[in-house]
Parts: sequence; C-alpha cells; structure tokens
Amino acid sequence: MTVLVTPSTFEIQTTETLPLGFDATALLSPGDTISASGSVLTDIATGLAITLAHVPTVYGNIITQVVVGSQLAPGHEYRLVVSFTAAANEIWSMPLIVSVPF
Repeated sequence: MTVLVTPSTFEIQTTETLPLGFDATALLSPGDTISASGSVLTDIATGLAITLAHVPTVYGNIITQVVVGSQLAPGHEYRLVVSFTAAANEIWSMPLIVSVPF
C-alpha cells in the first residue's frame, strides 16, 4: 500500500546531509510494529538507482533515511521510496520527491 507524504517534494542542496523522518504511527494497527524497512532512491530523469550512503533506521514508529546531497546531481529530481513491513503481507511505501536545485 502506498501512502502520500506531505510535503510531497523536499529540496536538498549538494552540500547538505539530511535525515528525513517518516512517522508510521497512523498506519499501524494496535499491536503492530515495524519489522523491516528499506529505501530506494532513483533519479527520475535517468531511471538509475542511487546507492544510499546510509540504511534507514527505525526508532519506535519513526523511520529515518539520511540523504547525502553530495551523492546527487544539481538540477535533478529523485524519487525516494521508504517501505516497511508491519505485519504478515502488509507492506507500506511512502514516496517522496527529492529535488536538487542548480
């Protein structure tokens, strides 16, 4: 299942390293916990996957993915999809556009 994220676009400079947090509390049923998480960052223009320098971390119901701006190209937009499993056969995805200005 896919959840819309607000804001849907986040701007990052190539000189920044930013932790992006996703609160999954409202998506979890009583008794559910986040059992696995992962992230994929893709350049929208080229379709190439970018290897993230950090794996997502989970603290309670918050998933944090650190994005390093120096890995990104100025003028490009990227799709970051953070996914997690909360229960058997229940996978949630939270997409976010990461924009890098010139």
